[in-house]
Amino acid sequence: MMVARRSVQSGFSRLTEALSDPAREAMVSALFGGKALPAGELASLGGVSPQSASAHLQKLTESRLLSVWRQGRFRYYRIADDEVAGLIENLVNVAIRADHAERMRSVPTPLRQSRACYCHLAGQLGVALRDGLMCRELIAMRGTEGSLTEQGLAWCCTEEIDFKPGRDPHMRLCNDWTERVPHLAGPFANALLKRLVETHALVPHCIPRALRLTPKGRAFFERLRVPVPF
Repeated sequence: MMVARRSVQSGFSRLTEALSDPAREAMVSALFGGKALPAGELASLGGVSPQSASAHLQKLTESRLLSVWRQGRFRYYRIADDEVAGLIENLVNVAIRADHAERMRSVPTPLRQSRACYCHLAGQLGVALRDGLMCRELIAMRGTEGSLTEQGLAWCCTEEIDFKPGRDPHMRLCNDWTERVPHLAGPFANALLKRLVETHALVPHCIPRALRLTPKGRAFFERLRVPVPF
């Protein structure tokens, strides 16, 4: 008599099912710029009614892909955390692998040049930043994870980047879906982008998620001796 074996299930099918609807994909993509948005705006971006949006958002929060916080009578939604952001970025990379060249033709130039990937910098500028930090030995990578060196910590103080080292890793590699090579993600990368935005080195572009490099931003990259690729 054969005994049926039960497979060990991790539950990832619940996550993929939550992301499988085009409206929910649009909502999650809209939040990938790192901002928290209200349900009404997400309904518009997802092309659904407010009632439908509530059901979609409930599914995404129950799957712990989004988190929600209340301010008065309004609810604001955001990507749950860095780990979820990394998962979504990897899904995007896999999705475009088959027809990358064709898809890249439809990507607006500003989005490819410089954009927010959740809370860190991506695109050509994000990749150039990673290369510059490594070349100057301000960061040390060990496989897909890394930490600031002593020189890197001193550089953070000089540039007034509010990063308080905790346990390693300070950063990780995140595959860049337009450039096909990694940029930096994680606590240090988040603190760095926050500083660049606060000092108006990078400002929002009219294209969602895209960031425009200002003269202050070019001066920052000149100090770092990183050639701006555009």
